[in-house]
Amino acid sequence: MSADAPAGVRLGKCMTCHVRFLPVDGPCPKCGSRSTEPYVSPGIGTVLASTSLEVPPPGWQRPHPLAFVEVEDGVRLLVVPEAPPPGAGEVVEVWQDGEVYRARRSARSEGERGEGDAPRVGSSRPPFEPPR
Repeated sequence: MSADAPAGVRLGKCMTCHVRFLPVDGPCPKCGSRSTEPYVSPGIGTVLASTSLEVPPPGWQRPHPLAFVEVEDGVRLLVVPEAPPPGAGEVVEVWQDGEVYRARRSARSEGERGEGDAPRVGSSRPPFEPPR
């Protein structure tokens, strides 16, 4: 992991209902619209939970840190954070490293907000509802 790795996560955005989602390709998971486009989120998020696997699958480092992060765009990701794993509530920068999402503690304060019309992490946005 490079100390200067770029922050950012490639997400999909629905042009009909404006929800952000993963995976990037395919229809909107909320309204079913095919009017979607990819974009890069700044990748700033809040850790919801974290742990370290003491007995990870073969080929993985031991201990193997994991964190569940919600980025400002409202999308939740399982990431491999830099050690030691951040605690719940900490602000992290998330980026993609191939097929793996990685994270590190952010110098950005929790009260700051990025640009765009994305909801704040932990906001009162409605829970995900699948299309009917």
